[in-house]
Amino acid sequence: MAYASFRDDPSILLATLSTRGRCGAEVRSVIATWDMINVDIPSREMIETAAGALQRAGLLTVEDGWRLRLTAEGARLRRTPRVSGMRSLPSALRELLPPLTPDPSVVLPREIYDAALDDYLRPKPLLPRWVSTVFRWRQPARRSTSE
Repeated sequence: MAYASFRDDPSILLATLSTRGRCGAEVRSVIATWDMINVDIPSREMIETAAGALQRAGLLTVEDGWRLRLTAEGARLRRTPRVSGMRSLPSALRELLPPLTPDPSVVLPREIYDAALDDYLRPKPLLPRWVSTVFRWRQPARRSTSE
């Protein structure tokens, strides 16, 4: 797991959020997208520090249950850079961000982070186990083509 480094974290967090999301992003979605962009799972402190700084700057809001939603200014800033891929988006956003300072009053509860991380690392199966068993049981045996 990564160590908190405030330099890139706000731009990575901003890159994980969608400008079209009406209901905001859950912590599990942030963790998954952060890992895809930065090839690293963010720590709880990294997410809360970046979210606090972006909230203090008026670029996002932290809602109940730690749902993150971009403000109108945050969505405008997020749409501004034209880049060729998600991995280059944080560096383009970093250049557009105003000077940021962490907000110590923003705290990501450990139980929310732990549940989101556990769900990301051990996703639940798409189908219940009994459905998968029925499908496997009903499939005909494969015949060898060398006969």
